[in-house]
Amino acid sequence: MTFLTIKGVLKISKSKFRHIPNILTMLRLLVIPVMVYYMLKGEWITGLAIFVVAEFTDILDGYIARRYNFISKFGKLADPLADKLLQLTALFILSIGGRLPSYFFYILCIKELAMVVGALLFLKKDVVVHSNWMGKAAATILFIGIILAFLNLSTSVYILWIGMIVSLAASVFYLREFLKQVNKGSN
Repeated sequence: MTFLTIKGVLKISKSKFRHIPNILTMLRLLVIPVMVYYMLKGEWITGLAIFVVAEFTDILDGYIARRYNFISKFGKLADPLADKLLQLTALFILSIGGRLPSYFFYILCIKELAMVVGALLFLKKDVVVHSNWMGKAAATILFIGIILAFLNLSTSVYILWIGMIVSLAASVFYLREFLKQVNKGSN
């Protein structure tokens, strides 16, 4: 009887926390304008601190969602959106602030737009392609490159080129996986 009571309490407690990943995602979206404000004022270290904390909320919300099975439809859409908006916004402001060439922003915007179109096709075909090590590696390399750009280090350009190449390779992998799953479904 006590076990059932404890188990019931654990279920109630766990359900209270199921929204934490989505709350972290929303916080990440809300800090983007704050990061922009400091970056436009030329307070790059403050902007960097906000960027790094926001990126770590992405890691944390993903861990919590997977570990405790708090995965939601909202989170599946909002989490990658928040992550991409954070990175693209940082790249854009870094480019207008003279810390990066603007083509990084434009190339990644085009790539992300293609990924959104692809994701819509995935949904239409009811196909799920999960992230893989290559996509995670690309995100990590881009993260490092953006940090170096905040610090105004010229090596950021080389790191971002590597990140873009890995990111584009990951996109090809995702497309290939999508086509495999569509072909399996049509057989």
